[in-house]
Amino acid sequence: MISNAYDQLWQLVIGKIYSPSSLAFFNQGQKFPQVIVTNINASIDSILLPTMASEQDHRERVRDMTRRAIKTSIFIMAPMMMVLAFSSTNVVTLVLTEKWLPCVPFLCIFCINYMFWPVHTANLNAINALGRSDIFLKLEIIKKAVGLSVLFFTMQYGVMAMAYGMLLTGVLSQIINSWPNRKLLGYGYLHQLRDLLPSIVLAVIAGVVAYGIGMMQLPIHLALVIALQVIVGAVTYLALSYLFHVDSLLYLFQVIKPLIARKIG
Repeated sequence: MISNAYDQLWQLVIGKIYSPSSLAFFNQGQKFPQVIVTNINASIDSILLPTMASEQDHRERVRDMTRRAIKTSIFIMAPMMMVLAFSSTNVVTLVLTEKWLPCVPFLCIFCINYMFWPVHTANLNAINALGRSDIFLKLEIIKKAVGLSVLFFTMQYGVMAMAYGMLLTGVLSQIINSWPNRKLLGYGYLHQLRDLLPSIVLAVIAGVVAYGIGMMQLPIHLALVIALQVIVGAVTYLALSYLFHVDSLLYLFQVIKPLIARKIG
């Protein structure tokens, strides 16, 4: 209830203070990454919490699962969000037409914001799995209080300032969500950040490469340009991950290999 009311408040403020077109561009920019991340995150969430709860008496095991969940989910989510952000102009032009191009800056901001959603999920699931729903509620109240402060400060500076305010709120929420796990699991935000950085850096590089493909003005249909951006971005990311021995790549390969072998067999 708290989360739903809070989410609707941002849109209500934009709709009341600024023009309907500003709200429309804001909403469209949010919609693309939100749809992708929400569906993937729901799948992770449905598996992660029951698994962690079954190990709640073994905190080291819960810590290891939390770390693996964070590393693996960001390894998957980061390149998707970065390639989408760096190819956003072409995507919006193809899907929504050029009249919606003003939503591109919002889309880029929300790609960064939603990229870290699995980090929130993993930390909160660990807290719930340990039976500390009291901490969960306190964290939600603290985060909403911080978010409302950011909202009331940024609303006077425009819709773009509010979007950056949401990004700031997302970063602060990561720190808040991870704070209890520093004591509960011995896995605080600085440790988590070290696990996140390799995938994020490589994802940004892949996004830049995808952006370069889009800037070439190739004499092909825009849909093919976007497909090429996605493919080249994905290949770049996977190649760099292999080159720099990112362990999440090996972990996913070990998970997927038996499934492929079983299907072939």
